[in-house]
This record gives sequence, structure tokens and C-alpha cells, in this order.
Amino acid sequence: MENAAVASPQADDPARFFWYGVWAAIMAVSALPLGGLRVPAMLDYLPLLIIHEFGAFLYVGHTLFSNIWAMRIRMTQPRDTGVWARGMLRLMALSITGPMAVVVPLAGVQLADHLGGLMINPWAWDAYFAFWVMAGISIIPDVIRYGRNRNADDPGHGIASGAVRGLLALVLVIYIMVCMVAKTSLFAEPIIAALGLG
Repeated sequence: MENAAVASPQADDPARFFWYGVWAAIMAVSALPLGGLRVPAMLDYLPLLIIHEFGAFLYVGHTLFSNIWAMRIRMTQPRDTGVWARGMLRLMALSITGPMAVVVPLAGVQLADHLGGLMINPWAWDAYFAFWVMAGISIIPDVIRYGRNRNADDPGHGIASGAVRGLLALVLVIYIMVCMVAKTSLFAEPIIAALGLG
């Protein structure tokens, strides 16, 4: 009976609605290119390509680190080691994941602008859409959570949901790479047609 009335950690967080609003605002603004907003290229094609690819390399490297190394440590090692691993994840989320989650898609839409925009490059639209979905389910929540650092002393906090979101993000990263290499698209044409954007 004592455990029946245990409140969830979310219920004890009076600022949660503010952070839900931050998430929603970021998602709304970052969706604008999907609706046809063109972001004019600020650099030539080659420098943008280098920035885009290097940023993606940093992002994927952190994803592999967090999903394989740190998650495993947090699940299997003593609490102090887990707290240290979670601290490393926080450092990487704020110094790599957060900035690269802005740099990579921003350079990407500017690269697409060199090619006429996302609307006439369905593979680029799909890649941006997949990154946008990944940002919504994984990147933005992680950066907010690690930035707030409310559970710094609990290495087990968020492991299960993080693992699920990490696997979904991995599928989306693979799809983005397929789009970039094969210049193929599964979603753009029907979505653009349904929204009347084409």
C-alpha cells in the first residue's frame, strides 16, 4: 500500500511544461524547410559539404559512444562509475550533439539550396525529414535532459527509454545515409503532394 501513491518524477517537475514548450518551438521552427522555406546558402558548395559531413561524423561518433559504451557502463558497473559515464554523456550532449544537431541540418538545407531546394530534391527532403523526426524523439529531449541535469546522481535514469530512442535514431541515421548515397526517397513525393507543396 505504501508504494501505491509514489508520484512519478515528471509530476514533481514544475518546469516540465516550459520545457515541453521549448521542445515544441524547436520542432515547429525546424519543420519550416519541410514546408518549402529555403535557407539561402551562405558558403560555396564544397565548404558546406565539408562542414556537413564532418558534423555528421561527430554526431554519429557520439551516438555510437552513448548507445554502446556509456549505456553498457551505466547498466553493469558500480554506481560511481555509472555516474561518471552519465557525466561524460552530459558533456558530449552539450558540446557535440546539441551543436551538431544545428550545424548538420543547417548545412544540409544550404547544400540543398545550391541544388534548387528540398522540394525538387526528394532524397534531400527525406534526409531532412528523417533528421527532424530523430531530433524530436531523441536529440532535443536528450539535450534538454542533460542540460537540466536533474538526475545526475542516478546512472540508471532514462536507460530503457534512451535505448529505445537510440535504436529508432540508428534506423533513421541508416535511412539518411541511404538517401545521401543512393539519392532515393520513400516519403517526399506523397507527403509533398498531400500537403500541396509541390
